[in-house]
This record gives sequence, structure tokens and C-alpha cells, in this order.
Amino acid sequence: MSRTSNDELGRRRFQLGKTHAVEEAIEKIRRAPAVNWPALSGADSRRLRDLLGELWVCVGKEKWEEYTFSMLTQQEFRNLLTLGAGKEGHALSCAVVEKMDALLSHRQSPPPEP
Repeated sequence: MSRTSNDELGRRRFQLGKTHAVEEAIEKIRRAPAVNWPALSGADSRRLRDLLGELWVCVGKEKWEEYTFSMLTQQEFRNLLTLGAGKEGHALSCAVVEKMDALLSHRQSPPPEP
């Protein structure tokens, strides 16, 4: 039986932390009164999970915990998905992260990127 390296354990902890944070955020968004969750397609749901995972990596735990996912409006939710359109499998750019941060911090609702 091989021993798992400290690096591998660290990667696993990081991935578990990310998955847990994203699932908690998804649950809060799902319960948000303004978000029409049942109308969300499977592709949008997967894209949202991916986007939130990338965002979690970029913004850090302290910033992430400031977000009030349960307060998202339908328009903010749609803007979030639009900002992440075409980013599947790619790291988010600094500009997109900043716009998502502003949106989730409720500082502003940025217009979606094309």
C-alpha cells in the first residue's frame, strides 16, 4: 500500500473545501426567492457550479464568505451566468472575476460581457 504524499493530501483538502463551498452557495441560490431555480437548465446548473468553483479559487475564503448568495435577484443570477459564458474549462480573467465580485457583493450589477 502506497502512502499518499502531503502534496496530494493538500490538493484533496483544497478540492473538498472548494466543492463544499460551491454546494453551499448553490443551495443558497436555489432557495433565493428571486431566482427561478426550476427554470434553470442542466447545462446552466453545471456552468454555475464551474463558475462558482473558479470564483472560489480566485477570491479567497474571506471574500467568498462575504457574498450573500441568497439575496441574488433573477437579473443578477442571469448576469452571473452571462459573465461566465464561454469560460468553461478556462480560468476566469481578472476582469470577469472583478465583475462577478461586484455582482455578488451587491455593489453593482455589471452589464454582461458578450
